[in-house]
Order: sequence, then structure tokens, then C-alpha cells
Amino acid sequence: MSHEKIASTFDEWARAGRDVGMEEGHGDVVEQVVDRLGLRPGEQVLDLGCGNGWATRLLARAAAGTGAVGVDVSPAMIQRAEELHSFTIRARYEVAHFEDLGLPDEHFSRVFSMEALYYAVDLEKALSEIFRVLKPGGAADVVIDFYAERTGTEDWPEKTGLSMNRLSEAEWRAAFERAGFVDVGTERVVDRRGIGDEADFEPSEHYPDYATKKAVHDAGSLWIHAVKPA
Repeated sequence: MSHEKIASTFDEWARAGRDVGMEEGHGDVVEQVVDRLGLRPGEQVLDLGCGNGWATRLLARAAAGTGAVGVDVSPAMIQRAEELHSFTIRARYEVAHFEDLGLPDEHFSRVFSMEALYYAVDLEKALSEIFRVLKPGGAADVVIDFYAERTGTEDWPEKTGLSMNRLSEAEWRAAFERAGFVDVGTERVVDRRGIGDEADFEPSEHYPDYATKKAVHDAGSLWIHAVKPA
């Protein structure tokens, strides 16, 4: 899979307005995680795979003087982020891919990513870049919905037309440890809004039946927390 293919796919999503659905679908999980990050005033945060920047803006509002940079491989998504930007916060958005961020060494105290890292063309190199841009003692917090233990998601690559890194929890931890991170841990975060009553369920591309939607929801999103040694 090439960066060009990923960019063109998400450019199409942005033009079709699918960026709005990302915030609607992932908003509660991200709020739960960000609330627990304990961001301190003035910290610099990188949002990896920011889409239209909705999580970038949430991170920038998490503490006084927090600065957030959102990066995405899709120029159309970055354009949407700039259109939606609030000038009351310290945030900016750049086009970049995970394997070559083009950002300074040891600049960020936090790296955050929601539902994006498994698209990395070269996961090892992407993790190396995250490690590089973090300050010593800084932390990476990556949340993904596509992982081996989450049944009902196996066909997502076919449906999106994109290659994805499908790792187990243990394999994700090992990948971060190989990149040099320590204190690597994982946990599941379940959307507090639930999935609604079965009587109201309507099939969709990703959820052909209620049982699939329930299995995916109950497994939760995988939150990976990893620290760069001080």
C-alpha cells in the first residue's frame, strides 16, 4: 500500500463529508482517554492521523496554553481541519505521513493518535518517528479499533480498499517495546453511549447485523500507552 493510495482514499472521504462521521463515531472514546491523560498547561501534543482536526482541537483545549499539531497524509483532510480551526486555541495542521513527519526531534511531550496508526505503510518506521519526536519521559497514547481480538472487524481492509496492520494486543505492545518504549500497557475503552436497542438497528457497511455491532462494541477500542525513557 502506498501513501498516495491512502491519501487519495481519505481525500475522497473528506470531499464526501465522511470526516464528520469520524468525530461522531469516536468522540466518546477519545473524550474518555483525553480526560485521563492529565495534560499539563503548556504541553506540546502531536495528533497523528488527525483527519479534520477534531481531536487536535480537543487536545488543545485540554489545558491552558497547550499547543497541538495535527498531521495527516490527506491534503483534503488538512484543508478541512484548517476550515474548522478555532483561533481561540493553539493548534495547527500539516500534511505528512507517519514514516516521515518532518518535525523536530524531542519536541513533543505527548503523541496522541485515534484510529490511524494501523494504516502505517511501514509500522516499524512510524513507531521510530513517534519515538524521535517525543521528549525523553514523554508518552505516546494510541487508540485503535482494528486489532486481532476484536472480532467483526476482519473484513475492514477489504471494505475500505486499504491495507491495515492487524496485530494482537501482545503484538502491539511488543512493537512499541522494539521501538524503544518502556512501561508499555494496553487497555480497552468502551463507548459509554452503547449501541441502542436491537429493534432500532439498521444494517451498514461495517455492521451487517446487530450481533456484529454488539461484538465490536463490547470488545472496545484498544488504548496503547507507552513512555519514552527519560
